[in-house]
Amino acid sequence: MPLRAEYTLHHSDLGEFLSAPVWEEKNGSPLSVLSALTRLGIDPWAEGTRLAVLPRDAAASALAVILRRLPGPPLDPSEALTIAVRLVTLLPKGGSTTAIPGVLSDGDAGQRRNPEALGRWILLALMVILVAWMLRWLWS
Repeated sequence: MPLRAEYTLHHSDLGEFLSAPVWEEKNGSPLSVLSALTRLGIDPWAEGTRLAVLPRDAAASALAVILRRLPGPPLDPSEALTIAVRLVTLLPKGGSTTAIPGVLSDGDAGQRRNPEALGRWILLALMVILVAWMLRWLWS
């Protein structure tokens, strides 16, 4: 079964960032940004998209905080920041065009709705109709 589009690197402008090595593991294999974020339970594409819209220094600071949470020997804050600065240079300038399922861009805000919120509005409308019908029945 093929991967869903949002999980393939070749359709993403975040590929270079996500595949970049963070450091070398004890067994000699490189730890990619994708693997590092996944280990922490962070969606790599959503995080890459979030970091890409930030100014480079803010993105590096945010990524350094994330890197310090990785299991293993504790990272010195300056070491984590040095690694993060190297990695954020690989992010697309001006933001990512990668579409993240469930995350709306500003331009999409009026186009897609949360189905749960829509259900609440329908329930509220039905309750108002029921109350109006009951009041009309009581007053007649």
